[in-house]
Amino acid sequence: MAEYVGIDLGTTLSGLAYLKSDGNPEIVPNSDGERLTPSVVFFEGHEDVKLVGSAARDGGEPDRTIFQIKRHMDDPDYLVKIDGKNWTPAEISALILSKLKRDCSKIIGDINEVVITVPANFNELARKSTIAAAEMAGMKVKHLVNEPTAAAVYYAHSQGVQGRILVYDLGGGTLDVTILNVEGDNIRILTSEGARHLGGSNFDELLLDAYAEQYDKQTGAKLYTDERHRRRVLQTTEDAKKMLSKLQRVNDTVANDKNDGIARIDLTRDGFEKIIRHMLTRTVMLVEQALDSANLKAGDIDHVVLVGGSTRIPKVVSVIEKMFGKTPKSCGNVDECVALGAALFAKKSARIQEVCNASYGTVAMVYNAATGEEKMMNSIVIPKNTPIPCSHTQVYQTSENNERVIEVDITQGEDEDTRFVDIIGRITLEVPPNRPKGCEIAVTFSYDENQRVRALVVDKLSGRRSEVAVSYKGAGVLSAEDLKKKSASLRTMRIE
Repeated sequence: MAEYVGIDLGTTLSGLAYLKSDGNPEIVPNSDGERLTPSVVFFEGHEDVKLVGSAARDGGEPDRTIFQIKRHMDDPDYLVKIDGKNWTPAEISALILSKLKRDCSKIIGDINEVVITVPANFNELARKSTIAAAEMAGMKVKHLVNEPTAAAVYYAHSQGVQGRILVYDLGGGTLDVTILNVEGDNIRILTSEGARHLGGSNFDELLLDAYAEQYDKQTGAKLYTDERHRRRVLQTTEDAKKMLSKLQRVNDTVANDKNDGIARIDLTRDGFEKIIRHMLTRTVMLVEQALDSANLKAGDIDHVVLVGGSTRIPKVVSVIEKMFGKTPKSCGNVDECVALGAALFAKKSARIQEVCNASYGTVAMVYNAATGEEKMMNSIVIPKNTPIPCSHTQVYQTSENNERVIEVDITQGEDEDTRFVDIIGRITLEVPPNRPKGCEIAVTFSYDENQRVRALVVDKLSGRRSEVAVSYKGAGVLSAEDLKKKSASLRTMRIE
């Protein structure tokens, strides 16, 4: 049985690694001989088979092929409907994890407990959905770890990087920028910033638009009219992007499926860089935001390390090098270092101090002594970047006489304006009658190692209390009973 296993459940690629007896992590290939598995699921209709990976990507039926489901893990209402059945993001992710578990266990033995990585800016629902996916696939999540943290663990192990490190993680679908202090086996996270829809797949879509524009100019026709052909051309643009990481110019031809002619595409690396310039600017802004959040300057960073397949783009490397005045470090395969770091993390030989990825608070009426005004605001209880696990308490007062029910909204976000934060939960507490306003209510938020939130509300006068783990409602959220049924159902499915 493999004791220390780490999984990178990625937007475009997923991988599994284990810790060998010599203390070094190793990627385990799938049954197709691939070190990484495309995070794609195809629902074959004739034989009732769920294809996962490269075979799924080449299935050819776009309405039965699911790409980048990770981008929807935080949407409580997102469902995929196939053959009259609804599939939640967690269920589809469970199919990917099931293939990894089945294929890799043939090589390293039974896989039961795992560490799974998630983007640093994954919210509470996305983390909960990831854990649910693993449970359905027959695995217990020993720990969730942020992807940049796992990468830092691997770099510290393999390349001996120490000091203040900035991890620039630009993958297929997300960007994470994390700053850490690494001293020996001690890793302390200072801050993380990120964007959920910024990565290589976005670059592919921009190239697709450029190809379509050139096709229209040269033929006067549309390059694609249905999703199947759009995906085929999208694969062509992805290939061109990869080639431009090695070549200065790519010549290509494209045609639609209506016999409207052939267009010749002459794409230079410089032209590609201009197409993605605004997105690269966004990544720079997030790096600056992370530095500001940690009260640091670029010169305070000892090492910049690259993670994710999109960091192979030469312009990405040059932008980071110019910003920090030093060449960023890169491991042998930037797609694999997160899974490798997760396997190392599974043994927990390093002492790692994570921080809150967002602020958590509640909506409260706040009095401004300077203006004499009262205003409903987001009152933060746990500030962003607080070391975890943690538990913070804030005391509030009731605002009306004879209140019978206390409702506490749980917010996620840093803004004082309630319009710009997310309400991720609510606690209701019934209190005794005939109470004057001004009774004290203590609100305690706790944040655990897996970055899951619990909330406790206590009426100090009566001692009544209500405690909950943050939960969500929506068509795409599985109840405990549903999760149990789905787990049993998944075990009978044919997954290839």
